[in-house]
Amino acid sequence: MDAVIYTKSIPEYEMLSEILADELSDVTVSRGVIDREYHFEREYDVVVVGINGALGMELVCKYRELYGNTLVIWITDDPYFARVAIRTHSFDFIVRPLEGTRFREPLRRIKEGDIAVWQRIPVKAPFYQGICKGNVSERRNGTIWKRIKDYFLSENTL
Repeated sequence: MDAVIYTKSIPEYEMLSEILADELSDVTVSRGVIDREYHFEREYDVVVVGINGALGMELVCKYRELYGNTLVIWITDDPYFARVAIRTHSFDFIVRPLEGTRFREPLRRIKEGDIAVWQRIPVKAPFYQGICKGNVSERRNGTIWKRIKDYFLSENTL
């Protein structure tokens, strides 16, 4: 089993990779490149996105769009992204502060095969495709964040 972790924090990466290796004994863990560009060279079995804001949401959207079989565990500071997690069929959504025991829960479910069918289906809605293709200048000046916020936090979205 292969896993990749996207996080800007070295201590968080070390903690998450240690827990992954502990819970899933046959896992190979690598660290994802975070440079505001997408680096999706191949499909992983598990992707852990520990990045806040629009960049974290973009990674989740893009992985769910490209690799439907990949299980995405999303860790963020913002509980309002829960709607996005539901819509993108994320495997689990964890709000910081991150506790090791909370991160172990989805890994145990993976180990036991407790995975819903809908969590293995790629998300191909045009909205996700459009929002994840925002260019670098949109991400830097906040335009993409405004589009995301307006859509996902509106009254008619759930």
